[in-house]
Amino acid sequence: MKIFLPIKFAIASSLLLCFLLPHTSTAQGGYLNCGTDEIMRKAFSLNPQLKQEFLKEEARYEQIDQEATTHQYKDQEKAVTIYTIPIVFHIIHEGGQENISDAQVIDAVRILNNDYRKLNSDTANIVSSFRTIASDVQIQFRLAQKDPSGNCTNGIDRVYSSLTNNADDNSKLNDWPRNQYLNVWTVKSMGTAGVAGYSYYPSMASAAADGVIILSTYIGSVGTGNPSTSRALTHEIGHYLNLQHTWGSNNNPGVACGNDGVNDTPITIGHTSCNLTDAGCTPPIIENIQNYMEYSYCSNMFTAGQRTRMRAALTNTSSQTNGQRNNLWTTANLIATGISTASVLCQADFTTDNITNNVVCQGESITFSDLAWNGTPTSWSWSFPGGTPSTSTDSTPTIIYNTPGLYNVSLSVSNASGTVSANKVGYIRVNPATAMYHSTFYSEGFETTTVPNADWQVNNITPGGNTFVQTSSAATTGTKSVMLTNSAAQSGYVDELISPSIDMTAITGTSPVLTFKVAYAQRASTNADKLTIYVSSTCGKTWTIRKAITGAALAAAPIQTTNFIPTSSQWLPVTVTLGSYITQNNLFIKFGFASGGGNNIYIDDINISGTPAGIDELANNLDFVVYPNPAEDNTTINFNLINKERVCLKVIDLLGREVANVFTGDLSSGEHTYSIGNNNKLSAGVYFVTLIAGEQKFSKKLIIK
Repeated sequence: MKIFLPIKFAIASSLLLCFLLPHTSTAQGGYLNCGTDEIMRKAFSLNPQLKQEFLKEEARYEQIDQEATTHQYKDQEKAVTIYTIPIVFHIIHEGGQENISDAQVIDAVRILNNDYRKLNSDTANIVSSFRTIASDVQIQFRLAQKDPSGNCTNGIDRVYSSLTNNADDNSKLNDWPRNQYLNVWTVKSMGTAGVAGYSYYPSMASAAADGVIILSTYIGSVGTGNPSTSRALTHEIGHYLNLQHTWGSNNNPGVACGNDGVNDTPITIGHTSCNLTDAGCTPPIIENIQNYMEYSYCSNMFTAGQRTRMRAALTNTSSQTNGQRNNLWTTANLIATGISTASVLCQADFTTDNITNNVVCQGESITFSDLAWNGTPTSWSWSFPGGTPSTSTDSTPTIIYNTPGLYNVSLSVSNASGTVSANKVGYIRVNPATAMYHSTFYSEGFETTTVPNADWQVNNITPGGNTFVQTSSAATTGTKSVMLTNSAAQSGYVDELISPSIDMTAITGTSPVLTFKVAYAQRASTNADKLTIYVSSTCGKTWTIRKAITGAALAAAPIQTTNFIPTSSQWLPVTVTLGSYITQNNLFIKFGFASGGGNNIYIDDINISGTPAGIDELANNLDFVVYPNPAEDNTTINFNLINKERVCLKVIDLLGREVANVFTGDLSSGEHTYSIGNNNKLSAGVYFVTLIAGEQKFSKKLIIK
């Protein structure tokens, strides 16, 4: 991976912003630049006092660094004080993969402690020029065990909010006092394209925004994280503790040689690749490419000088310039945040070994781990109904489930302080290893059984919301269907309806298709409710999107502000091709519905059957829609690609002239959305929105009032 970390000082808040982009093997220079110098000049011109304070503080830290250099950095490591920082992770999510597991957070803290205590195994790779100054910073991090009100916590705070998308400072919800906790917010996407996270220098953050905000995929090395991006949090907390990039406070690596104000980090130009012999700035001195504050993605060390600077940030007693970091590690605060009373068991909890949604295939094993809060257990008592073995006293038992079903798991943990217990109902879903249905066709009309049942699973992804249920209030055939009460749901709520497993090899015909009927109405033209159809050939552990229908394209009835109940004519037929799954003998179908503030949705007459060859998957699954139409101002274009395609999206007038080139380039599979009206206003009239995907062309008429 390649890290790009632009710094942006806003006039009001003087924000240090770090851009992190995936590493590729392409030529360097494709990273995002930032106008740091220009923005800082503007900020300082508007607030001369801010500039004076900034320069004064930098001079003070450089003096501390110079004095430490005089007395030899290595002697400083003999200090016995290890500063412990209570840390809290606020997981901002909408119930998707960004709602990362406790295990992923715990792994991130493990990596932080290894990096800041020089316990990381890759220190063996440090080049000889820097081996003697690679430093144990003597700073460690512990997940908070008490919240600001003194209640029990595991240091992981989950907040359901759409602000996980396009995140910025407004997404920093539920902040805990910065003089007691290091706040880390994890989100699904950042508001600026290419940004993976950012932090603040100690002297430049407001209390509510102080800390680190970072993409959930850059947390830890397990789950949605990965080893190549797992050091991003180490880098960001370096900024939090007053470190600059090794080439200085800008986001322009590879442009000009620069200085970070630390004596033992050589002048460097900044690197976006791992050239460990580069000595271009001050030959023959090799530059510190492996520094955590570099962009090389082979980072594995802090220097002794950086250690001095970070520890000084934690001992600075000026409340105006230290961001109150000097209180974090005090004995009183470690007691207040529960760090110093970790022997007392507060709450039992447990997790599994990175099993997606705790779903496994029949006959597979799962390893469990306890996540007890506060205290360290000395004994464990597990119960696994339906598992083998059904009980265990191990700390990390491995259990095999041989029979499909939904199973509870319970755990009691004990130490000298007492015993606490946890029971999770329906925690493990075991899906069959062989198909439940072997027929020449499959059909479901929800006439005879309630939902959920032994065949159909229901997942209420968003706690507190409604779920899919059988209803007799509407049907396209017969008297019943399955429905989700969405008329009062909050936007972002997600629910799933999952089919039994089906043997596709038994379906007659060369081109099997899934067909069903859906009834839905919007409450307003801006509603963006989305129905997504997925398939799984991995027992429901992983899913592939086959079709997505959004907003007006999903509606088979006019806008309705009251509780929607469809008539017999208000059902939309939907076809999903499954030709590429004809050889799968254990296929699951999933209907995922994400609320966009609209009305109720009904599903009926689900069928899988063979059809004559020749159905085009791209055309059938495109879901090309333009809405609202007619439009008075902005218009949205939505379409779905089954595979990666070369796409050209344009607006043409009645004379065939191009009036707007909306997009031209390669697009990945999945749903894509574009807007017309913000940057390319159209005059009143009739137009055609033309979509060329691969070698096929599609067109929609657009009326602008």
